[in-house]
Amino acid sequence: MDTPAAGDATLDDIRKEIDAIDDRMLHLLERRFEAVARVRAAKSQNGGNAASPIRPAREAAILRRLLNRAESPVPAELTVRLWRAIISSATQSQAPIAIHVSKKLNSSIGLRLRIRDYFGTIPVEEWRDEAQVLMQLNSGVGDLGVVETASSWAEAFVQDKSGRAQVIAVLPFLRDAAQPKLLIFGHARAEPTGNDETIIVSDGNLPRDFSPAPLWQIRAGTRRISCLPGFLSEHEGPLIGLMRSNATLGLVVAGRYPSPFEVAS
Repeated sequence: MDTPAAGDATLDDIRKEIDAIDDRMLHLLERRFEAVARVRAAKSQNGGNAASPIRPAREAAILRRLLNRAESPVPAELTVRLWRAIISSATQSQAPIAIHVSKKLNSSIGLRLRIRDYFGTIPVEEWRDEAQVLMQLNSGVGDLGVVETASSWAEAFVQDKSGRAQVIAVLPFLRDAAQPKLLIFGHARAEPTGNDETIIVSDGNLPRDFSPAPLWQIRAGTRRISCLPGFLSEHEGPLIGLMRSNATLGLVVAGRYPSPFEVAS
């Protein structure tokens, strides 16, 4: 389609151009969903990631690549909402999943909107408290649990209420504070992205000279929650050294996830 020169274009010309762009966008979405169907077929044949269609590292890579486009006139928040809606729809087409939340979290309109903006129409189920939320992940290995960062989830996690589920992502995806508001639990395999964070739970404070220094720390009941920069494991340094020299800390890795994205103002 030929586009009229800017000075010659009438309002009707511009609207026709927008209609043509919309048609091309829909066609590209159709092609994307066809590609997702091929991914689903390949996974079915290879038996890969059968337990969870969620891929936080892959999703973060997609969003970071789009948000890093130089001088894009599209606001970062709109980009995240659009692509998260697309990704969520594609996820649901691969396997039925649900999001589990506590009654307290579900009573917060602001937090419900954050979940809906990020996960679209994926159904949300309400439970009494964070312990019950984490317990649901034992029976629904493709499901997700969302808890408030500063809630009582740490005690339930240490007691293995969540089984093998760990923190796999945080919200908001666009960082608006040092500490995220929500933690997302699931069974997705943790994969390093080169820009990651690790959540640990301990019975006491980390040594003041511990490196890397925590990005943030909070007290949750009798437990201490710390966020460390990097994709860390309790089987490697520096955590393995800390666990050996400070056994009374009761240190447990609660999960690893892609760091929230920071957009220059």
